[in-house]
Amino acid sequence: MSVTGRLAPTPSGRLHLGNVTAFGCAWLSARSSGGRLLLRIEDVDSGRARADVEASILEDLRWLGLHWDERTAPQRDRDYEPWLTRLADRTYRCTCTRAELAGLGAYPGRCRDAGHTEGAVRFRLPDGEVDVVDRARGHRRVDPATFGDPVLRRRDGVFAYNLAVVVDDLVDGVTEVVRGADLLDYTAVQVRLWEALGATPPTWLHAPLILGPDGRKLSKSHGSAEIGAWREAGRTARDVWRLVLPWLGIEGTDDLEEAALRFDPRAIPAGPITTG
Repeated sequence: MSVTGRLAPTPSGRLHLGNVTAFGCAWLSARSSGGRLLLRIEDVDSGRARADVEASILEDLRWLGLHWDERTAPQRDRDYEPWLTRLADRTYRCTCTRAELAGLGAYPGRCRDAGHTEGAVRFRLPDGEVDVVDRARGHRRVDPATFGDPVLRRRDGVFAYNLAVVVDDLVDGVTEVVRGADLLDYTAVQVRLWEALGATPPTWLHAPLILGPDGRKLSKSHGSAEIGAWREAGRTARDVWRLVLPWLGIEGTDDLEEAALRFDPRAIPAGPITTG
């Protein structure tokens, strides 16, 4: 089945091997199905987004051979207010501070029925578990209440990623979301938002979680894992793929086009992978 996937980098940190694993998985899935791949810059939090980082990410993606078919509007140019209005009967205002949220019993019941007219806007999650279906890992029952009612608009007026990413995928016609395995269970929250907007959720595929040598999730703090560092050291894109493709269940090649012909989500390792 042909899918429409997306590469959705956040321009707050430079591209590293963890990002590349998820983006490579998205690219392979779209290409193996004869589908389309979109590029969207996820900069809804303008306070963290940096133009120089965005430029470096695009340069790294091109260097890696992760070409896309269309670039959609970045989040900074989108209007999420009409979508928040559509959810008005499913939201409430929350005035809790971070310290209060950390305390026992402060959330979610504290503000759900308080009738506040100020504060962050939260989505009232319906009761019940969600059947999360992942193309690599199968079915998984998750209770989204574990994560609490998600913020849709922060108290400073900035729209939250929780709302933005669902609206973006819906508007852009994305039919498959590929991302890191650390977000697998949180999929249940986003499924509830898709349902509340009267839309059919996409399919989901979660790439392995990549850990640094210190056992923590790979991030921009692991400088040696940045793609820019590989380029500056004179390495090639094939060197990167020779390392990353086995993490996606593809052995014996460093060629993306060949890898797309052999891509099978069921072969993707389920557990985390630690870099050397």
